Amino acid sequence: MATTEAIPVQRPQAQDFERMMQLSTGLVFTAALQPIARMKIADLLASGPLPVSQLAAQSATNPDALYRVMRLLASVGVFTESPGKVFGLTPMSELLREGVPGSLRDMILWITNPFHFQVHGEMGHSVRTGQPAVEKVYGKPAFEAIFGNPEVAYDFNMAMTCFSRRIAPAVLEAYDFSGIGTLMDVAGGHGAILCEILSRYPNMKGILFDMPNVVEEANCHICSLKMDQRCQTISGDFFEQIPPGADAYYMQHIIHDWNDERCLKILANCRQALEGRANGRLLIADSVVPENSDPHPSKWLDLEMLLMPGGRERTRPEWEALFAKAGFEITGMFPLKTAETLIEARVRP
Repeated sequence: MATTEAIPVQRPQAQDFERMMQLSTGLVFTAALQPIARMKIADLLASGPLPVSQLAAQSATNPDALYRVMRLLASVGVFTESPGKVFGLTPMSELLREGVPGSLRDMILWITNPFHFQVHGEMGHSVRTGQPAVEKVYGKPAFEAIFGNPEVAYDFNMAMTCFSRRIAPAVLEAYDFSGIGTLMDVAGGHGAILCEILSRYPNMKGILFDMPNVVEEANCHICSLKMDQRCQTISGDFFEQIPPGADAYYMQHIIHDWNDERCLKILANCRQALEGRANGRLLIADSVVPENSDPHPSKWLDLEMLLMPGGRERTRPEWEALFAKAGFEITGMFPLKTAETLIEARVRP
């Protein structure tokens, strides 16, 4: 009979204690970023370092409390701290500024929104049941909970636009959209990435497809970019139907929101929309989870999907299996300089 010998485990060292404490106190750093981003403290420092007393006066905050939060963030490189309680920007806090190239402020406001704290506080519920924690907290599916609160919905929509601006250059660098006459962005939010693609390909036309309330806001964004002559909007529900009329259908961080059963409904509607398009293609920008224990953003995003909409991030074999069930075959995988991969698929003959 085979026996299994116990593998000795090394005793914890000082660095193990420090790393575990960093993980367990990460919530504090996340919470500290919320008011600093919301109050635009980094923008107040754009012209140079300021004492915390001036920062507090300009942001209508308590000087002592603001100092203690800024001191913590300075300790991990978000700000600099000089004698006299003077704070300045670092490359990290430049990302907290509003409207500057590469800004992460809108994404940080969403990630640090109290909505997230409440849902992630019930992760144990998801671990025990496999069901989204958001439904335990709010009694409704994730997107109903998000869009049922205007302030939360605003942060969410702005974060998705922020993400699109970040990923757009990587998508355009990795993939050649030549030959696509009309591109439809399915659940494309404010149309940020679609407009970026149209800017690069002046002969292309675009269609933004999303929920009615999102399309209303998207129209303003598209008009502000002077793309309204080349980009139309259509509202609807991708679980019911995806409109025909495009040569290619693009979905960015959409499929990961749903379990396989619901994904197959979306993909079936894409397949129907592509019917008769000889060179039609489906383009999915999403994560491909590494099949090892290396750190990767897809692994924390996967828990976001578990706790919120009930979806998941997928490994390459899982993507291949999902597309095969939907009647597609993967014809290309284009890793992006961000954490995502652009997956090209075509209807299987």
